[in-house]
Amino acid sequence: MIEIHLFEQLVAFASCGTLSAAAEELHISQPALSRSMQRLEEELGVQLFDRQKSRITLNEIGELTVRHARNLLMQEASMIEQIRELDRKKRTIFLGFCTPVLIPDFVSLLSGLYEGMTISTEVTDDIDLVQRLRENKYQLAILHDKPDENEFFSLPVESEHLYVFLPPAHPLADAVGLYLKDLDGQTFLLYSQIGFWDGLCRREMPNARFLLQQELNVLGELIENSALPAFTTDYVMKRTQSRSDRIAIPILDEEANVTYYCTCLKSEKTKFRPVFQSFSKNSSAIRNEQA
Repeated sequence: MIEIHLFEQLVAFASCGTLSAAAEELHISQPALSRSMQRLEEELGVQLFDRQKSRITLNEIGELTVRHARNLLMQEASMIEQIRELDRKKRTIFLGFCTPVLIPDFVSLLSGLYEGMTISTEVTDDIDLVQRLRENKYQLAILHDKPDENEFFSLPVESEHLYVFLPPAHPLADAVGLYLKDLDGQTFLLYSQIGFWDGLCRREMPNARFLLQQELNVLGELIENSALPAFTTDYVMKRTQSRSDRIAIPILDEEANVTYYCTCLKSEKTKFRPVFQSFSKNSSAIRNEQA
């Protein structure tokens, strides 16, 4: 069987045009490359080059061999990539989220349940999440709408309610609750990675301005030292202790109260049974809350 590196060297020669240039690219000596090309000819039992005193060029058979060699190398690269990709998938759980807020708790849970596995996360829209579950690009996804029960298995795992975070001197700071339209036209501090909440705020407040912050710690400092309103949620407030004297006022829009569903394809339900069992008590509490 012909060694693959001989075809790699032949393709390098065809691309570079000369033995010296190809040898330099391959980090070998020119005599070594010349011997490899002679060996390839012997292995194939054909002549691949027209040799002149100071130069060799590919003949017609050599050109055909180069074309086949390139295809062979492409197939080899594709094979290796597919094998490595399958291996990576076997050792990685891919998760999609409609919001980043649940990522830390979820990664911690899965790391404990599936030791040795790599946990990969990504935040995107619900529509993309569902499609990528179908395509097996995600094994699990967190949606804020219940998916089709005929295709997916899902369990409610958490709920979240949106609040506006106002300084005491703000004209609306005394309100018991507010609709997003009541806040339209104002300027807000906003974290850039808030998932679907971003779309809701922009849709219901088309005249508002948003000063996006890429880093949570920077956003926190600005909230502490600025008079601009911002947003938070009950989920965030339960897990963080703010030193701010700001007032959290619930948003009354129906879309501001969401339930998150941990979702997988029905065919994957057994594989992720430990995940759903871990959330079963919590989901019962959520269902009772909704009732």
